[in-house]
Amino acid sequence: MASKRRRAKRSTPKQQTKLLSSIARREAEEFEAQIRDELAGGIQNFAVKAMNSLAEKGPAWTGEFSASWGFAPAGRTPDTPGTTGQIYKYTKNDAPIRDIKRFLKDGVSKFNIVNTSSHAAIATDQEESYFAPPKEQPDPIKIPVEFGTERPGDPHLRYQIRYREGDEITSQITAEKDWFTTYLKAGGLQKDLTTGFTFGREVAGR
Repeated sequence: MASKRRRAKRSTPKQQTKLLSSIARREAEEFEAQIRDELAGGIQNFAVKAMNSLAEKGPAWTGEFSASWGFAPAGRTPDTPGTTGQIYKYTKNDAPIRDIKRFLKDGVSKFNIVNTSSHAAIATDQEESYFAPPKEQPDPIKIPVEFGTERPGDPHLRYQIRYREGDEITSQITAEKDWFTTYLKAGGLQKDLTTGFTFGREVAGR
């Protein structure tokens, strides 16, 4: 008995078009996910690099200010480590890549690195304030830089602090004058950005 063979049913032009459209959509989604992963890797590496640069360059007496840098989408207040006693070392845990991918997928296109310390504007030399030596002053984490202009009783910028103790005038500043502006405008930020995204591309390509 001759076996009966079923003829393969040909797809219609409409079905072929639908299939091709489905394949194209899937490939587009995969490509978009790949680009998002690479972008997220670059953003994460830049954020960690930049926060460590800011912690190292900025004032550090008790360590509170250095541990107050955080990374988050624009308009949101980031979580910060908040530890004291040392210059905080930021890791990828402080800018989770899963969160960055989720934000990018949700259409977030702007991220900020901010310092949540209550005295951030003073520490970055943006605002004047009143300074006085505490009675029991802990040893600074960083070696003090000696400079400043004596302005007793007046509000002044962080790097202008001078204390008169008897006949001696001392200055104890733990970051250079205009350190924050220098980082932003003298190449430090751009260097961290370039390093972060180069490393991100290398990771994504593996």
